[in-house]
Amino acid sequence: MMSSKARVTRLFKYPVKSFTPESVQSLQVADDGRALGDRVLAFRFDNSGEPMRDTPHGGWWYKSNLVSLMHLPDIARLDVIFDNETQYLTISKDDKVLVSDSVQTDEGRSSIETELEGFLRDLPEDLRPKDEQFPLHMEGDGVGGRFHDRPTGQLSLHSLASLDALEMALETHSLDESRFRSNIVIDGVEPWEELELIGKRVSIGDLDFEVTGPVIRCLAVHANPLTGVRDEQILTTLTRKLGQEDPTFGILLQPVQKGGLLKLDDNLVVRS
Repeated sequence: MMSSKARVTRLFKYPVKSFTPESVQSLQVADDGRALGDRVLAFRFDNSGEPMRDTPHGGWWYKSNLVSLMHLPDIARLDVIFDNETQYLTISKDDKVLVSDSVQTDEGRSSIETELEGFLRDLPEDLRPKDEQFPLHMEGDGVGGRFHDRPTGQLSLHSLASLDALEMALETHSLDESRFRSNIVIDGVEPWEELELIGKRVSIGDLDFEVTGPVIRCLAVHANPLTGVRDEQILTTLTRKLGQEDPTFGILLQPVQKGGLLKLDDNLVVRS
């Protein structure tokens, strides 16, 4: 039985797929399961082909076709801020602004694409995209959530206790929850206890969710969220050292009937 003290301690959204998280006080969850302002933009390679799926906000490609931490860990060195009100995207490196422009104009999008492409082309040969992957194309309208890994979007959640247990298994003290790019972080539970919720219904604050499955991790989590260096062997630690069949960290949540507002300190309660 999950502790009655389970509560939300951090909330995040990720305006640009695979780039800087934004720590927030609340998340507005749409009826389709996506947090508003989450994964509304992405950068696509020139040779990514036709969209794999259509959405109300345009075409969708899997992250292997996009600029992603999974295969380009150095993008963690960039600080990316998206202003929802002005629709300006700012990309900085080492506290120096590389570009700041509107995603709502062709000129602005082109300026942003050019600066990111310049950063990627300057990477060492074994770390940068292949020549045929350029030029880059910004995708997304800056409004609708579109670049989640799953068609239904869904929110992701992990616990601080599981993070601590993974740190212990890795014999490190340097893990940060932003490495795992979850929307929701909870406290007040035992390590890995959230995995026991799969298949059950939970309430967080005023919202009801189905826990639809685990989050199976990829190489993105090996990248240090500040330096971009692949400094931790998380996937094999989860499977070989902790005995998981698949490298799992966190769970997926889908609203039962409608969305609403999630807030810091909301309690998590198991309903069934």
